[in-house]
Amino acid sequence: MGAISPVAELVTLADVKTHLRLGSSDREDAYLGILIAAAVRAIDGATGCDFATDVSPTALRGRAVAAQAVLLLVGQWYANREAAGQNLTELPLAITFLIAPLRKFVV
Repeated sequence: MGAISPVAELVTLADVKTHLRLGSSDREDAYLGILIAAAVRAIDGATGCDFATDVSPTALRGRAVAAQAVLLLVGQWYANREAAGQNLTELPLAITFLIAPLRKFVV
């Protein structure tokens, strides 16, 4: 994964394909794009940060961790397209662990 700038995408399609060990075929690119967008929104929502635009020190320090959480979430959804038997409102434990320190608490 390349250097992450404050206005860059958290992860690219190429990052996801590498993470999932997919070849260069573009057959599932549209589906992967949907998963990426949904995962970024889920991580942004769970943390209260908008990692694509937030330039606060906390968000900037947390971008690499947030990117890893997005990759894990995309991988989870890609491998388990039909999440039968899982609580669909909870993030997987590894992702919850990664993003817990990034959460913004608003009163």
